[in-house]
Amino acid sequence: MPESEEQNIHLMSDILASQVAAGEVVERPASVVKELVENSIDAGARSVRVELRRGGVSLIKVTDDGCGMSKADASLCLQRHATSKLVQVEDLFAIRQLGFRGEALPSIASVSHLTLTTRRAADVEGWRVSAEGGVEAPLMNAGCAPGTEISVCNLFFNTPVRRKFLKSDETEAGHVEHQVRLHALAFPEIRFTYVRDGQMVFDVPATHDLRQRIADFVGRETAAALMRIRPTEAPGVRVSGYLMPISAARRNRRMQYIFLNGRPVEDQIINRAVRDGYGGFPPGLHPALFLYLEVEPALVDVNVHPAKREVRFRRPAEITLAVMDAVAATLAAHARGEAEDEPARPEPEPQPEPVRKTAPAAAPARPAPPAAAPVPRPEPRPALVLKPLVTPRQQELELPPAPAPVPAPEPQAAPLPNFRHIGTLHNQYAIFENKEGMVLMSPRAARERIIFERLQESNRRPLESQRLLVPELLELDTRDMGIALEVKPQLEQAGFQLSPFGRNTLRIEAIPAILPMRKVNDFVQELLRVFTSGEVRLTRARSPFEPFARQLARQYAMQEDVTAYLQNPLPLLASLLECEIPYCSPGGKSTLLPFPMAELNRRFQTQ
Repeated sequence: MPESEEQNIHLMSDILASQVAAGEVVERPASVVKELVENSIDAGARSVRVELRRGGVSLIKVTDDGCGMSKADASLCLQRHATSKLVQVEDLFAIRQLGFRGEALPSIASVSHLTLTTRRAADVEGWRVSAEGGVEAPLMNAGCAPGTEISVCNLFFNTPVRRKFLKSDETEAGHVEHQVRLHALAFPEIRFTYVRDGQMVFDVPATHDLRQRIADFVGRETAAALMRIRPTEAPGVRVSGYLMPISAARRNRRMQYIFLNGRPVEDQIINRAVRDGYGGFPPGLHPALFLYLEVEPALVDVNVHPAKREVRFRRPAEITLAVMDAVAATLAAHARGEAEDEPARPEPEPQPEPVRKTAPAAAPARPAPPAAAPVPRPEPRPALVLKPLVTPRQQELELPPAPAPVPAPEPQAAPLPNFRHIGTLHNQYAIFENKEGMVLMSPRAARERIIFERLQESNRRPLESQRLLVPELLELDTRDMGIALEVKPQLEQAGFQLSPFGRNTLRIEAIPAILPMRKVNDFVQELLRVFTSGEVRLTRARSPFEPFARQLARQYAMQEDVTAYLQNPLPLLASLLECEIPYCSPGGKSTLLPFPMAELNRRFQTQ
């Protein structure tokens, strides 16, 4: 073939194209669960069961009692771009379902062993279709209950690099549980069951009472403090849900649940509108809320993000105004003591008790049908301990950990004959004089360096712990709990002593002796938040403990009251000069800033 006719552009095979799409759609096991649960909801399911093994890598099974599929539909469902939700271009601008692209199932099948079993209620028999790495097996008939069951085994078996990026089983299971919770909160009228490694995690019955569904996950005490949003309507928009009082502000957005037409979303426009409705928040604090928006499909574009987490509004000003008004009106009514009456909602009609099988929880034959009476609800989890909102200045002085207003005990250092303390600059820096000139010291950066090097000594010998008189309980989000179990060895190396206490609760029994602190819960929670957010990574360091020690030292020093060190800075300076690297903090900030006499004389032109 002549060189001018060489062909370098080729069509990708269907399997390769599906694996490329899987890179956007299937990030981790939680992504698979999200897509499968959304398919179940779109199929009209009244009961959805999610089972997990080894964080979802070994097995993900989603079972529903939805409409099921015919033989023809089952034979097409694993083909790329096969969907029942879009027929013509106009349908893309009137999307009412959660899924619509026709990419999820073939993408998942291309990186796993997938088996789908389905039957419509009117059919005598069902159908089973399976695929391994995107290679589809012949369609077979199967006996099954009405609905659909999808099993995903050996996720990322043919893309080992993707599997290496997964976190621990605990962390991945936490993300899966978060996804199931999101959809359970979005659709309280559906029963959701979540089973992990053969153990029932939760089984929440269908209800028409949104507050009850929220209480199933956050506890009755927290749910009792919720303020119902007075439904606010604008052209094409309706806002409802619940707010937490301003005193329940959080240091992260873990308690912000925003749903748009039943879809969990993350949107900066809505976040800003919420904050404006509250009248502003101190930096670093976020409101806690459960916000439900119903928007005409023509006014919102949900096809702007591969995982559909972000949306684009066609009239954002109207959305902003509706959310602001709803939040502000609710807070104003609460301040006046006007409780919003809960509307009467019809409860589901009682139905006959289902026949229960005695199979283990890990592999039941099928979930109970939607008409079944609710199963006994698990005991509500203890509510989070909420602290009053503080002003920014109070926050600066009261955030953990703050020692007593005397200098923390420093090792008795040798006298410093070359340094003389001559003053303080703006209550931030200590000023010293020595024979070379003048030196400024940042007590905060100095404390960070000293704490870091003492923590690093734990690589050679364990640090001493100080037991708490009364152990503290810290309730965490499921994702934070996974991170906590991952970094538990580093916490213990630093001198913390903690253990799981229930499913999502840590029992803190001791703290590092070198880090006196009054508010242990807040300190540990903030530490976990930093690691959860990805601000600090546990890799690319000289030791697994180094990034942990760096963050621990930074966090403690930033929240410590250094006033006492400014009053008597010489012991702190002596401890700093004994450090291996005394002239900068672990993060690279200067601890000491010298001003040599020669430089001062040159600038003042005295010589």
